[in-house]
Amino acid sequence: MSTVQVLDQAAAIVPNGTWNVDAAHSQVDFAIRHLAISTIRGTFADVSATLLGGETPTLTGSIRLASVATKDEARDAHLLAPDFFDADRYPEAAFTATFISPEKVVGDFTLKGITREIELATTFTGPATDPYGHERVGIDLEGELDRTDYGITFNMPLPTGGLALGEKVKLSASLSFVKEA
Repeated sequence: MSTVQVLDQAAAIVPNGTWNVDAAHSQVDFAIRHLAISTIRGTFADVSATLLGGETPTLTGSIRLASVATKDEARDAHLLAPDFFDADRYPEAAFTATFISPEKVVGDFTLKGITREIELATTFTGPATDPYGHERVGIDLEGELDRTDYGITFNMPLPTGGLALGEKVKLSASLSFVKEA
């Protein structure tokens, strides 16, 4: 297991304890250029993550790729195929933080069995107590990856030149965590 680097301020933002993602109040999204004229967006419904707070906070998480939704069932099925996620062989994408600060989280992102380091701009919110007495913290993350770094190279040439899909994929997540009792 890798050692997580952390700045002192993060301990004040993520109080001691184990915090589990509240999937019903969290979202992981992506966006990619399509036909060089628009942006296609998608989301993953099945998200899991754990945040351990304190002096050296840790963050791990995963998404079940079969939970992808882009408002087009045929496109969603193609994303699960070997051209893209190859979800039968690699059902999840995973993230493990290696550096946490109030402004950014750096970590190892694994997709299709390939792990690369990514940096995500970060905003921590909370702690706060919800109407039911549960302690919560939130994390918003934003970043970008090159899909070809993960072996996702499928594309089609356009009649006017260029390619149907961009290589850069924007990632964003808004995660709500609840402290274990």
